[in-house]
Amino acid sequence: MADKSDGTDDRLVLEEKEYRILLEELPEGIGITDMDENLLYVNDAFAEMLGYRRKELTGKNVRNLVPTEEKDRLQNATSDRSKGLRTAYNLRMLRSDGSEIIVRVSGVPRRTPEGEVIGTMAVVIDVTRSEKTQEELRKLSRAVEQSPTSVVITNADGTIEYVNPKFTELTGYTEEEAIGQNPRILKSGLTPEETFVSLWNEITAGREWRGVLINKKKNRDIYYEDAWISPITRDDGTVTHYVAVKQDISRRLEAEKRLQLTLQDLELYNSLLQHDLRNDLQILNNHVEAALMFSEPRTAPYEYLETAEGVAERMVRLLDVFGRPESEERDLRRIIEQATNHAKKAHPKLVVSVQSEADSTMLLNSKLLPLVFDNLLRNSVEFGKEEVEVSIRLTPEGNRVAVTYSDNGPGIPAEVRSMLFERGASTTGGGYGLYLSKKVVEAYGGTIELMDGHEVGATFRIVLPLS
Repeated sequence: MADKSDGTDDRLVLEEKEYRILLEELPEGIGITDMDENLLYVNDAFAEMLGYRRKELTGKNVRNLVPTEEKDRLQNATSDRSKGLRTAYNLRMLRSDGSEIIVRVSGVPRRTPEGEVIGTMAVVIDVTRSEKTQEELRKLSRAVEQSPTSVVITNADGTIEYVNPKFTELTGYTEEEAIGQNPRILKSGLTPEETFVSLWNEITAGREWRGVLINKKKNRDIYYEDAWISPITRDDGTVTHYVAVKQDISRRLEAEKRLQLTLQDLELYNSLLQHDLRNDLQILNNHVEAALMFSEPRTAPYEYLETAEGVAERMVRLLDVFGRPESEERDLRRIIEQATNHAKKAHPKLVVSVQSEADSTMLLNSKLLPLVFDNLLRNSVEFGKEEVEVSIRLTPEGNRVAVTYSDNGPGIPAEVRSMLFERGASTTGGGYGLYLSKKVVEAYGGTIELMDGHEVGATFRIVLPLS
């Protein structure tokens, strides 16, 4: 081959031409800058990545193509390259429409033939989707690691490949002890065999299984788990793994069992009250009525018998409150009138006036409300004068009704007022009446309070929601 008169090498010219074609055709972005990060050259891939044409990007400064918070990162990378160092880092960049993408920049110093650094040559790859996927995976990983439920992942053969910290906390098996084992290490022998048959049939068919497993911890303690077990499959449906999410429900089951036993006891107790106590009260009422027939009206014995009759009727009514929900009275005015009628029979010298300014007195719930007014009336009589006067006034308050209850008694002692509705607060012992009354009123969405500023007696204000 003949030498070129100008000293050039045909092979070198060919390589430079191919090098330029490579830069133009590469699917990755290529950018060349000076020391001030002004773009001297970009290929089509880089321009398209940012939503520009090549000639629109040429001459732009890279600092104007990144968010403000990324400028320091860019400056640090430029400084490293000015020292002759290669850099690789992720950078958020701004597209022409203002949206952001995440790119991976791999840059090397651009030098003169003498070795002086005069800029940067960089390959730029859009990793936005990859970064978002990685972030989602990191979030999912943190959620699983911090989950309050036990998570176990096995391969298709059932060998444990992953357990989260909650699994270790619950079972006592460390991660190292569990990985490589089969979930059978938790088997207690108490879960019915048909449960496992159902479990296996569902998950091998590609469906989720949910049920309760009775398992055994490392220390051999028995516990109950509410478990969700699902297959993980490829696009073609092939099962690659199984994931189990399990929640310890031992305490809940124990509480439910105790509650069931309590309900059974209450049912028996209610039956006893409704049958035996009601029968005894009926016999008592019959004898009182007979005694009244042989007693002289307006005498002390006659009044004693009337009081006994009123108390017995009140006790029968309380049995009805608990034992006959179908007979619940929801009209607040009727509830108060019934309570006052029964109180007057037990306490003939009680005088009650009821006034209503409310158009509607129908309540949402009211089954136990008679206990509240029975208690207030009984307290008025117990602590009041010989002639007890009670005033009850009903007033509307939007979709609620207010009850103002006042008596002419001695009022509430100062040492009791601050804790009046607390359990055991009383001047004479007991102290459950107002405590229970407050619980009943609040259970129905209402409020009860002792009103201040009254010189005589005690005044209570009760507010209840209407239906």
